[in-house]
Amino acid sequence: MGPAMRFVVLAIVVLRASGALAAWVVNERGECVREWTPASLARGPAAIANAPLLPVRTAVGGVEVAREDKTPGTKGKVLLPPILAIAGGGMGLAESLIWIGTGLADTVTGGYFAVAPEEATELSVQPVRPAFLASPGRPAVDRCGRADR
Repeated sequence: MGPAMRFVVLAIVVLRASGALAAWVVNERGECVREWTPASLARGPAAIANAPLLPVRTAVGGVEVAREDKTPGTKGKVLLPPILAIAGGGMGLAESLIWIGTGLADTVTGGYFAVAPEEATELSVQPVRPAFLASPGRPAVDRCGRADR
């Protein structure tokens, strides 16, 4: 089997397994905990595969934030998109190194400790809002689907 065919088979396995990662369940103490499943083995490779595109995704996310800005004036309209694109790309580059490191840790441990962030393990090409512009909102429900207290 050639190297290209190996890559295609690996990509299919990672994409197929990444849809059914470990489940969040309520344990006997009423805590929402992650339950390891064999599909957790895909966490690390998915994070590593997702990391190289992150700088581009955050640069595009920075431009989208600049487009949403309604401040009057040409300086903001002309200077803000490239500044946020460069800053977002730089933040994405730093974060992609973290995703690669945590992806390697998840690969070595079989995803048992779930070191990689959830966002890193979900293969996507959607723009990502840069971390320095992200709004710290709390979800209305926890990961187990219960109403947040």
